[in-house]
Amino acid sequence: MGYTGPTVASPESGNAAFWSYGYVPSLALGVIGVITFIAVAGPHLWFFVKIRGTRSVHGLLFFTAVIEALGYGARIYTHRKPFGGMSFLLGIFLIQIATVLLTAAMYKSVQRLTKYTPEGRHMSPMRPRSMLVLFVILDVMSTLVFLAGNVLQAITIIIVSIFVFVIYRRSTRIINTALANNKDVDNYPLIHPALTQVLITFGLFFVRLIMRIAEGAQGAYEYAATHEVFFAIFEYLPIILILILWAARPLKNFLPLNQTTTTTSTHEDVERTAELGRSESQVEGEKA
Repeated sequence: MGYTGPTVASPESGNAAFWSYGYVPSLALGVIGVITFIAVAGPHLWFFVKIRGTRSVHGLLFFTAVIEALGYGARIYTHRKPFGGMSFLLGIFLIQIATVLLTAAMYKSVQRLTKYTPEGRHMSPMRPRSMLVLFVILDVMSTLVFLAGNVLQAITIIIVSIFVFVIYRRSTRIINTALANNKDVDNYPLIHPALTQVLITFGLFFVRLIMRIAEGAQGAYEYAATHEVFFAIFEYLPIILILILWAARPLKNFLPLNQTTTTTSTHEDVERTAELGRSESQVEGEKA
């Protein structure tokens, strides 16, 4: 008796001779990915257009959602043509690029929090803008390396999480000092809840990276790499949850935008407040 099992049609001319993903991408997951990422892009676009002071962060998150949707669109095409090499490359490239924008948005949110905090520069182990540039460069390098990049990006996330924790600890001292001096803390951002949300984001992102590292260690066509359920749980879910989290609790909720919009320049006003605070302390010391 001859073979009676499942058969796969031969690839068309010019296509790869194997399934690039190790499986045929699910049509359902592709459609869900496109719909959910386009849906979550809406709130971020609104914050990007309407809310000043947080446009850079939500602009990055908006483009993250759009690029993720395009990546899942490429997976839908691969479902129809599983041997298509170009759709495979587009899918993994777009989804990987989107994560760089996502982490850049987190670095930028930390930079904005320190910018809006009087004496905020003293909270960070290095200048906030330098920190932003450094970690974005590391993320881009890890993406270019790609396979080894999962390890490099995980290391970057660990380092920046330590930076965020240091800022969290130092901000406690600054806020306590402000309360002791009877300063109006309404002019300070809600830095502890904001940094907690940033750390939750990094935690979700780190789970995704750990799964990618484990998948690479097991092998390209081993169990984890050839079962799409792991991709859905550890790739799709963390990213969509992060975007939903920042859409439900946008950065504007943590910044004193209402208090600073009446000034000529928000950033200059905050820095001037910090300088005045230091000057007042020096004058009081001289009087004493």
